Amino acid sequence: GSHSGQQTACLHYSGAQDHMTCVFALDSEVERSSALLLQVPTAEVRITPRLGGTPREIALGDALFVSEEHSAVEQFADYLGQGQSASMLHNIESKLRYVFVAVAMTALFAYWFVTTGMPASAKWLAFNLPSISSEYMGGTLALLDETHLEPSALDEARQQHIQDLVEPYRLQHEHLNAQLHFRSGMAANALAMPGGDIVFTDDFVKLVQADQELVAVYFHELGHLQHKHMTRRLIQGSMLTVALLMITGDIDSFDLLTGIPTLLLDLSYSREFEVEADSYALEQMHIAEIPLEHFSTVMQRLEDYYQEKDSANEADAPSESGDKPSSEPLFSLPSFLSTHPATHERIKHSHRMIEQYQQKRD
Repeated sequence: GSHSGQQTACLHYSGAQDHMTCVFALDSEVERSSALLLQVPTAEVRITPRLGGTPREIALGDALFVSEEHSAVEQFADYLGQGQSASMLHNIESKLRYVFVAVAMTALFAYWFVTTGMPASAKWLAFNLPSISSEYMGGTLALLDETHLEPSALDEARQQHIQDLVEPYRLQHEHLNAQLHFRSGMAANALAMPGGDIVFTDDFVKLVQADQELVAVYFHELGHLQHKHMTRRLIQGSMLTVALLMITGDIDSFDLLTGIPTLLLDLSYSREFEVEADSYALEQMHIAEIPLEHFSTVMQRLEDYYQEKDSANEADAPSESGDKPSSEPLFSLPSFLSTHPATHERIKHSHRMIEQYQQKRD
């Protein structure tokens, strides 16, 4: 059948030195034959390689001839001396071992891109793109204030004491533009925003029992700023989303099936960043001559805090029978699904660094 700008035709050809003559026999809708003569330089004839049973395209100057008669197209390609190049792709995709090799290479490249190429690219972009400015990133805290956070209920004296406590370390890291803020509306936590804002929640401040524990967490957040972790996560997330959309071909197909690996990969990056920020905090504590044990202590406090919250939530949740809460956790995430490394792993990491510093001192 014919479409707009298209006609069913039969191609006849002759001559293949400098120019060739192509004659198209056209069948019109009123079933009368006519002919179209076309002189085409042989060098301008292009034939697409064969790929499965898909139609082949023959470019003849400004004209395009499409055919599913693969044997006839191959004869035409041989006539022009293009037979080998035209059939190379078809030969590869028609042999099972080549298909397996191609799939394996594609999988290896995808694995390298996700685990090495994309994080390295995001890191380079985060540290080298001038367009990622603190002014642009400075709106993150304002967005959280509108959606999740509430004004702090801590008294002014307590807030000022903590500000004075971290001020010397802020000045030592003045290039990070760090500014400490206090907020409520969220459980015990500390956050570092791309523009330099650091947030201590009220529950976190109430949880700690020593100033050195506050400084340990402050150094941890400075580590996130120093290594531009949040900016890198934003870039990595954007790159991964674009890559998945290019594979799926449509944003509508970006469903749970493609969203789950995105979630896992993003959480994996977060664990790596947390370890890096932990190391930075421990190093800065060592420089400031603050006992590193305070870091493991505050990590354990946070762990205990969240375990108590989980236990309280389980106690409030009805069991399947509706009688009393089950003694088994309602939902437990394995360690690889946690955005932070397991607390015992972080404590072990701090103990290893303590041993390293002691060995250097000895």
